[in-house]
Amino acid sequence: MNTIHPHAAAAIALGLLSLASCVEGPETAAPGAEVRVDVSTGKDRRSDTSLAIEQAERRLDAGREIAAARQALSEVLADPSVTPDQRDQARLAMSRVLEAEGDKEAAIAAVESLLGDHAVGEPWPLQRAAERRLRLLVTGSEEKPLPEEPIDARLASPFARALARCFPVPESGSRELTIRVFAFGGSRDVSDRLRTFALPTAIRSLRQEACPRCDDQVAIDHTSSRTDGWTQIPAARPLLGSSLAVFYFDLGNQRIPARYDADLPLPTAEIVARLEQGEGLIAVRERGGAPPAILIAAPRQAQLPAVEEALAAMNELPAGPVAVPLPDGLAPAEVQAVVRTGFPAYRTCYEALLERRPDAAGKVPLSFAILGDGTVADVLVDAATATLRDATTDRCMVEATRGLRFPAIGKKTTVVYPIEFSPGD
Repeated sequence: MNTIHPHAAAAIALGLLSLASCVEGPETAAPGAEVRVDVSTGKDRRSDTSLAIEQAERRLDAGREIAAARQALSEVLADPSVTPDQRDQARLAMSRVLEAEGDKEAAIAAVESLLGDHAVGEPWPLQRAAERRLRLLVTGSEEKPLPEEPIDARLASPFARALARCFPVPESGSRELTIRVFAFGGSRDVSDRLRTFALPTAIRSLRQEACPRCDDQVAIDHTSSRTDGWTQIPAARPLLGSSLAVFYFDLGNQRIPARYDADLPLPTAEIVARLEQGEGLIAVRERGGAPPAILIAAPRQAQLPAVEEALAAMNELPAGPVAVPLPDGLAPAEVQAVVRTGFPAYRTCYEALLERRPDAAGKVPLSFAILGDGTVADVLVDAATATLRDATTDRCMVEATRGLRFPAIGKKTTVVYPIEFSPGD
């Protein structure tokens, strides 16, 4: 947070108030916000509240006057006139107070409560900040997986057909079926490609197969929500009991903390112990009167698609945990992600060549080994398949490749990675 001198902050707030007093007509406010003006001073109480929260946050940033910060935030939270956004900001800051006072569990619970008070799938201004704080408090890191692509499932996997039996269509009455899916982590793009959870299609297909001539007019209300990871579990918890819950788990960024064991098909300690053996894991916990909870787990995030592929191919719900064999070595996506970090250095090698040969173009296939500790060895340019050859450029490319660092997985991976160059790229 940028540091502003307290007097300067007050001046800014007062300047905004003076400007507002010159505008004729009704005062504008955020939807649902109640504006209260102190008649004796003409000051908008929303600005005073924002300033109070900001001053409390500055005290927390500096690690001093924690008691004063608590007092100020308590007064804000006790004020019925504060806006919802101000209340959220004060609650998030109060979590920092609790952490500064040494009560980390209360600090976590405060953020979980804040997340739980907001509906899943409806963004709110401090949502990302609250998720980052929860992740930091529980794991010590704010890192999270990348967001996923939109879904467009049109077919059904064998597993979706098996799962469809958990959603019986009422044979009388309104004949309406509600399907709600919560996925925590993973890749929507992978699920879409595999049609892992294409339940509406699966349900309609099964009914059509059972009665080809029936005029099946079943209304299916299907909603699917996928979050970056486990930080949305508190917000989704009120609906998890009536929803299909899918949890993605790895030993890195998508490692779900043990405090959420009650929501998972297996305790996290058992999941971790199985993943440390180097295999993927699938587990399904059926719940009476509710859709099941599903676990898709792998040692590394890049291996999760392989585990989900095994799940999508299942013709029935597994009765117990299922180990999924995984290929040795790094996944292609993991190799590609690291090699791309070396592209600036490769570009420098090529630009030096262009100064000598302006029309130089072609392919430079790099062959190398990734050792178990993530370092690179045995780097060379594959002369048999190269279409761009220059001894100086080859040496430059080899040296740049030696500096790459890959995930340490304890196993050797051999790679051939062709890189294409052409002027103007």
